[in-house]
Amino acid sequence: MHETALMGNLITTIEQAIDGRNVTRVNSVYISVGKLSNVLPDALLFAFEALTQDGFLKGAELVIENLPAVASCKICSHEYEADKFPIVCPACSSTSFKIINGEEVYIKSIDCEIN
Repeated sequence: MHETALMGNLITTIEQAIDGRNVTRVNSVYISVGKLSNVLPDALLFAFEALTQDGFLKGAELVIENLPAVASCKICSHEYEADKFPIVCPACSSTSFKIINGEEVYIKSIDCEIN
């Protein structure tokens, strides 16, 4: 399950982001997950719960925002949500496209209390 390794890396990034900022408690962590990222949100949530039993994230809530896959047509440059296969441009019916969003996983924000 690569979600556990991914969550470990995200937790390290969160720790680095709040280091030296007098954070007394992390209430929530907001993560964005693209539809094409090959990350299962439920597995990511499970990994977060397992890895935050102790430490600075104990009791924090993980909020996952699912991001759609967005493509740009290579023929007419129309941007559209690529929500089903085959991926076909709704403007010109081309199947030539470039994915421009939907493969990413990132920390969107951290809600915390500061002393």
